[in-house]
Amino acid sequence: MFKFYCRTIFSLITIAAFSFINAQTIPTTLEEIYGKDGIKVFEDSNIDAPLGGNWIQGTSMPFPRYYGGSVMYSDGVDEWLYVFGGDTTGSGDPTTSCLRYSVNNDTWEYIAPLPEPLRVNAAAKLGNKLYTMGGFNAPFPAPAVRSFYEYDIATDTWTQLPDLPVPLFFTGAIGFEDSLIYIIGGIEDVQLARGDLWSVKVRFYNIDESTFKDADDLPQATANFGKSIIGNTIYLTAGLKSETELWNFTYKGEINLSDRANINWTQEADYPLSLQAHYGYKFSDTEIRYLGGSLTTGFNPIRTTYSYNTNSNEYTMDEDLPYPAMAFYAGFIPMMSKAGPEIITTVITGGITTGPMLTGQTWIRKDTLSAQGINEIGNSVPDNYSLSQNYPNPFNPSTTIKFSVPEESFVSLKVYNALGEIVTELVSETLSAGVYEYSWEGVNLPSGIYFYTLTANNFTQTKKFVLLK
Repeated sequence: MFKFYCRTIFSLITIAAFSFINAQTIPTTLEEIYGKDGIKVFEDSNIDAPLGGNWIQGTSMPFPRYYGGSVMYSDGVDEWLYVFGGDTTGSGDPTTSCLRYSVNNDTWEYIAPLPEPLRVNAAAKLGNKLYTMGGFNAPFPAPAVRSFYEYDIATDTWTQLPDLPVPLFFTGAIGFEDSLIYIIGGIEDVQLARGDLWSVKVRFYNIDESTFKDADDLPQATANFGKSIIGNTIYLTAGLKSETELWNFTYKGEINLSDRANINWTQEADYPLSLQAHYGYKFSDTEIRYLGGSLTTGFNPIRTTYSYNTNSNEYTMDEDLPYPAMAFYAGFIPMMSKAGPEIITTVITGGITTGPMLTGQTWIRKDTLSAQGINEIGNSVPDNYSLSQNYPNPFNPSTTIKFSVPEESFVSLKVYNALGEIVTELVSETLSAGVYEYSWEGVNLPSGIYFYTLTANNFTQTKKFVLLK
């Protein structure tokens, strides 16, 4: 009888343990699909040739990894991709190690490690501070975490911030203006028999007040989606819908600048593919690019990329990636040329590629924008902030706005109609000291009187201009 009870108890424990370990139905590691013996590292010597002329191969990262946080930063001269944490084994072992890649020198270097190991963590940027949050700090079945950290580029140090309101993984993070980080969707790990909640929540953290606030919910719960922001408008595309389903939606969320908790979400044109674990970024004031991803809830990476035109609400296929990639690290940065057009630098590195393979390869793409956009002019540093009258004025449909920034500042340049409603936000980013010109085309606006306002630090100035068609 004693042996019977022992066998019964052992069987129940075994069944419970098996159920618990397999409760995570969305795989986050290669081992969950392929087993430990099936994980391989992609050798640089086997890298496919790029399918176009714009991607150039750089030095591979020191050790392949995937599913971590990444963000790009520039000091006005060099450009770096920062990489925070991730999984370097394929078995769900998070790492504390952090790296940065110098585009100018094509070199990798280690920076200060995270205070704790993290994987499937999100990342965002505000000024010269970088942020990472959420994810797992140990292999499954460890719970998701509420950890939230700030990295100071100048001092190479990490600071722990207040915990997230809930544990999160596969969430999205976007820096906005100079003090807010929006934390969007994802999966809330509630830890009762490892129950996961697919989140519709949108929260934002104010770095000046050290507080979290709720914003308007997403129309649908989603996780591991593509994301971008242009001015005060957030764009989300595709992602995980459930344990077995993918979305191909596009949601546009306009942030109310009078009440930043108010986001007007609308559904736009569907993304051409249902996928997850891809990367999106603002390419211009009217274009977003989305790279790679997986066609299944597991690991099925692709090379495919698309551009989305925010004016026409249409997707068009762009140049393929140099390798099939999902769960990779990526970043972009616009460089303000002192003479000539703006250059957008895009970097992709690491991730999962064809089959159960980790890769550390790095690729760089540089694109020249059209005349519309911002350029830095001259070599002198101005004495004060200023906003000049646009020229020509009246205009049809193009005009140029000149302004000066005497020190590195978060700069906002907005256009309003005669009713005081925001028409568009031309600039919403940190600029180094200098004199700038913004070439703008009001092609989609009716004739009339408009106003443009420059805001930076405590400086605000508004001028009137006339669009005459």
